[in-house]
Amino acid sequence: MNGRTPTKKERLYIQAVLTHVGCIACVIDGREIENPELWTELHHDPDYGSTDENCHFHSFGLCVPHHRGVAPGGVRVPSDIAVRHPPLSNCARFVERYGTDELLCAQTWELLPQSVKDEIGFDLSLGEVPGGVK
Repeated sequence: MNGRTPTKKERLYIQAVLTHVGCIACVIDGREIENPELWTELHHDPDYGSTDENCHFHSFGLCVPHHRGVAPGGVRVPSDIAVRHPPLSNCARFVERYGTDELLCAQTWELLPQSVKDEIGFDLSLGEVPGGVK
């Protein structure tokens, strides 16, 4: 992962995303992925970066094909797959199909178990933010 080292609560969030949600684009498409921890990467909302305070809470899971446009083994994905990042990206098409990073992050938070949100101490999908400050 690029950026700063996640805090304990951010690590809890990241692990929950990888374990309980997986690729949010695949979830929206109705695809279930076995072993999402193996196939899911974390995408950070560029508005929050990967080094700012609480930035890891503003991220969501994407499988390698949706995130970088490659399938396992380095095979390029079909052109009809909406990809978030270059070199095969058509970010506008990705946003049109799945929504903005902010929306995908909120949807990811909605899918997290309540016990994880309780341990983290807030729920971004409800508009709550760490420390109660936006």
